[in-house]
Amino acid sequence: MKPSPTGVILPIQYLRGVAALMVAWHHGVGQLPGLEAHFPLRFGTSGVDLFFVISGFIMVMTTAGKSVTPGSFIARRLIRVAPLYWVLTLALVAVILVAPSLFRTTVLTPASLAQSLLFIPHLSPSHAGMIWPVLVPGWTLNYEMFFYALFAASLAFRHRLAVLVATLATLVAAGYVLGPFANPIARTYTDPILLEFAAGAVIGHLWIAGRLYLPIPVSLIGALIGAALLVLRDAPPLANYTQLLGAVLVVVGSLNMSQLNRQNNVLRALGDASYSIYLTHIFTLGAWRWVWAKAHLDANSLPMATLFMVLALALCAVVGWHTFLWLETPLLNRMNAGLRTRLANSGPASIGRAP
Repeated sequence: MKPSPTGVILPIQYLRGVAALMVAWHHGVGQLPGLEAHFPLRFGTSGVDLFFVISGFIMVMTTAGKSVTPGSFIARRLIRVAPLYWVLTLALVAVILVAPSLFRTTVLTPASLAQSLLFIPHLSPSHAGMIWPVLVPGWTLNYEMFFYALFAASLAFRHRLAVLVATLATLVAAGYVLGPFANPIARTYTDPILLEFAAGAVIGHLWIAGRLYLPIPVSLIGALIGAALLVLRDAPPLANYTQLLGAVLVVVGSLNMSQLNRQNNVLRALGDASYSIYLTHIFTLGAWRWVWAKAHLDANSLPMATLFMVLALALCAVVGWHTFLWLETPLLNRMNAGLRTRLANSGPASIGRAP
């Protein structure tokens, strides 16, 4: 399956949008009393597993066959991830300071804020026992930044993939043998979830080598089984490897379905805005819950619960899209332009090595 004329692999882009809405669903069902009774399946967090597998795949695809320096790789990944996260984290802090009554259970400390902005895993002062930053969805970015650091280091080796996979597998093995750790950093970076990025990187390598092309019926069956595993997350006998296998099957299956290589404007928009949807959906859901309460509505019946969730996802998508259009994209354009200028000033050799 070839990338679109813009260089985007459409099935992967579509899956990013689906993954973002899965996470929004997960947080949405916790907004009102009674919602979880109508929607008991806790599949929404599997969107994170999809994100991590996709992340490993994309990192391999965007650097394959290129002489990419670790420095330029890290610079571009920081530009891609950090600015929007920092802006929204600081926006949340501003709201907490201006209207503390809206966040009565939130404890904001200088240390937690600094660690959040620096992508350092730490125990949340607001949520006992949870390794969460101030902007809660940012916990996945602590992993992403770690993945990027390891991937950048692997670029210095001839056998990049082997070094990356071996490192991640060793860390997970250390967690099994020596853990569980009390230290939040050690606990985070020995979690089995690290293997999802490794799996995505392996998929990318095999895809480039032409070793993952499957007949459409096989791909469809694999993707359906994968989707079922994502819904059944943490189920025996695979436990937390259930969602890993599910995400792998969904990604591989989607790549091999030619129907998904056709342009769909709605799915493409959701995919393009997936990062903005992911980071803003907490704000959107909170505002929607407030509006619902002001209208004196409840979610005690299935029709009303369904209405709340459908409108919640639609609002998350709309707010995320406008955030992508008016905030994320201008930030990226400005910072990427600055990076290109610095690379140009540093000489032609640096330009040639930039990803």
